[in-house]
Amino acid sequence: MSAFSEYRRMDKIAETWRGTRASLVWLSEAPIVNARIALSTMNKEQARMLMASQCAKFLATCRVNVEMHGEPPSPGKGCVLNYNETSFADVMAYGSSLWGHIDRAAAAELYGYLPFGRSAARKAGIELVPRGNRQATERLLHKIVAALKRGERLAWGGEGRLQGQDAVGRFKVGGSLIAIRAQVPIIPLVFCGGHQVMPLGSMRARAGKILIRFGAPIPTTGLKEDEARSLADQVQEIAVEIYAELKEALALST
Repeated sequence: MSAFSEYRRMDKIAETWRGTRASLVWLSEAPIVNARIALSTMNKEQARMLMASQCAKFLATCRVNVEMHGEPPSPGKGCVLNYNETSFADVMAYGSSLWGHIDRAAAAELYGYLPFGRSAARKAGIELVPRGNRQATERLLHKIVAALKRGERLAWGGEGRLQGQDAVGRFKVGGSLIAIRAQVPIIPLVFCGGHQVMPLGSMRARAGKILIRFGAPIPTTGLKEDEARSLADQVQEIAVEIYAELKEALALST
């Protein structure tokens, strides 16, 4: 074995150890952080600060930095931030960096099965989206639309799951439907780099960078609900373009 091959082997072992350690620490601390949020925080800002700290710790262990670009939405101007996610590293980038730019978030109902998960989500302004319950989903959408009309900024996953590929997946209609019902702009929000630093399903964490970019708002004034599919396709197309630009920027920076 050459010296270079041996170096790469040892480097891979170190990267796998970093990712494994970061993941195990995050999982073991999640119930404790949720309990602290549920039982001791006084407001949404305190709850989110604890979540952000936990996510930042994960990224620091993995030696991953986050950079944010573009123009975030101003407070008091209702909108839907429709975003992509390729890996758990993107979730951590979201959790460490995005809270100051959103008023309400959506997450899979699965999060509520973690100890104190539902109470922590409620404190942090995170809506748990039910699966397979149309009536419950409609009640949640009605609640969210009312909040948007009051000027809140909502973050809503476009793909509905972690994509697991170095690409933007097909956007579902949920975010577009909400924006149309509230008659507020929808904003593409693109994450790039998570797949490169820690692909979904892998414990290997490569040191690197995750870039986040806010796209230009897309107005929904006058659109009808039956146009939600075409709007979702438009947001996805823009996200694909931005993702390609960010991927190129990451390649040039290495």
